[in-house]
Amino acid sequence: MKPLHVLIICLISAYADFVRGQSNENYRGGVRIAWDYNSQQQLADKGGYPRLIRLQDSSLIVIYETYTGDIYLKKSEDEGRSWVNSTKVFAQFNYADLQGKSTLVKMSNPEIIQLKNEDIILACNYRPVEENIAPYTIVIRRSTDRGETWLPPQTLYVAAPRFKDGCWEPSFLELPNGELQIYFANENPYRNSDEQEISMLSSKDRGKSWSTKAKMISFRKNKRDGMPVPIVKNNEIIIAIEDNKRGEFKPFTVRTKLENNWKEPVFGQSKNREYALNEHIDDSIYMGAPYLLNLPNGQTLLSYQTNGGRARDWELSTLETAIGDENGRNFQHRTRPFRVSKEKQAKWSSIALWDEHTVVALTSTDFKTEHQAPWMIKGHIIPNTIYNNQEEERFPVFIGGLSKSNVKAKINKKGENIRVTCQVEEDKKFLSSTSGIFLYFLMNGKKYRIWAPRKGDSQLFRDEGDKWHPLSNFVKVESKVHSKGYNLIFNLPCEKEKNSFKLGLALSSCTERKEQYTEFLIHMEEKDVDTWLKFVW
Repeated sequence: MKPLHVLIICLISAYADFVRGQSNENYRGGVRIAWDYNSQQQLADKGGYPRLIRLQDSSLIVIYETYTGDIYLKKSEDEGRSWVNSTKVFAQFNYADLQGKSTLVKMSNPEIIQLKNEDIILACNYRPVEENIAPYTIVIRRSTDRGETWLPPQTLYVAAPRFKDGCWEPSFLELPNGELQIYFANENPYRNSDEQEISMLSSKDRGKSWSTKAKMISFRKNKRDGMPVPIVKNNEIIIAIEDNKRGEFKPFTVRTKLENNWKEPVFGQSKNREYALNEHIDDSIYMGAPYLLNLPNGQTLLSYQTNGGRARDWELSTLETAIGDENGRNFQHRTRPFRVSKEKQAKWSSIALWDEHTVVALTSTDFKTEHQAPWMIKGHIIPNTIYNNQEEERFPVFIGGLSKSNVKAKINKKGENIRVTCQVEEDKKFLSSTSGIFLYFLMNGKKYRIWAPRKGDSQLFRDEGDKWHPLSNFVKVESKVHSKGYNLIFNLPCEKEKNSFKLGLALSSCTERKEQYTEFLIHMEEKDVDTWLKFVW
């Protein structure tokens, strides 16, 4: 018989799998991600290259480099409301060679993983300040007590003592069979050229010992594969890399079967190397430093930094994300989580899963400060198809990426009506007579729009092609103003023969500068019904 604590853990795990299965059902029509302006949070005064994980005990860890040479870790036990126990996990040091030459060695490119056995491993890149003294190195540290204490650094790979022949940007992957892999960009094998490959080391004992020779994973002749981030998807390992095949860097994926993985490298013309986006982006536009994430519904999320539509200088890039399919392909629906002006930057970013309904994007940015600092923002995972659930308490629809104002909405069928409940948060300092909600729906093949202001009478319109024509209102709207904003409930008649309904949503509000705006549901176009949500009962 199993001990009681083991049985409890098994029951909790089984329930978590059941809940995850229910969540996947809700998301089976695909998803869109809406970034939450109010969730923006600065994680440290200065620094960057931030990464975040949720531990198995549900606490959170964020790591970042200071840009002055150290790597810090912070922890949160209260869902990110506060970050405590700031710990210097990697510290810069002075290195002296046998000839008496010395240099400062700085820490860079932190990455983190928690293994199935609950150990936490942190990796980084040693970067010497002076050339031809200390080598560029990939190093890890391990914690067996949830990040409270750390074992001494363990060197995994040593490259040349020169910037142009270094090693960079480690990232982890734990396979289902327990094998641990670490991938990194590697210039060391190409000391007579400017080429770079993706290399990998592996461990059969959870990172205590490692393969002694780095395996070539991908390489394009005369080019620079870089910044690898791997995931396991179905029966494959997929790695997002930056590839300068032609012109500026673009996000590509390289892949292999999980069983007997990486039997041979993925070269430039391999069928296992693919351009990641579903649309061609001009060769002159930079899109580098990718990151890759599995979403709860089986789709994938890609991030990268880009200067598209911005300054020519790639240093002034900003973070962008795109949603891929269940096979890690066809990335589309691009969004920019942070609103970064063209003279500012948001780079060296990452993405992580916050919970089954939320992702988080992290970046190094000066968009609100004088210096670069690590920031994060949450993104709501919104199902494209919403299924009727009378008991649903959660509000799965969100709009609120432009200002402190936002709306959360839920949809259910009650009797012969479809009820759309909207909860609007709006700062009293920015209230406007034009604050309200636009609700769109399709009935008998016609498109309708309802305007419901914060206070006052609602107005119904029908699409007449070139304009919205006002009609006598047959939609009942209930409204209630409260201290944090207002609530609106729309009661829409539904067609008896149908079991589905198309609808869209937009929020009208004011910015902090008292500028009026209308924000549509992410990826929604007002007149294109195919971009609206589908409600099924």
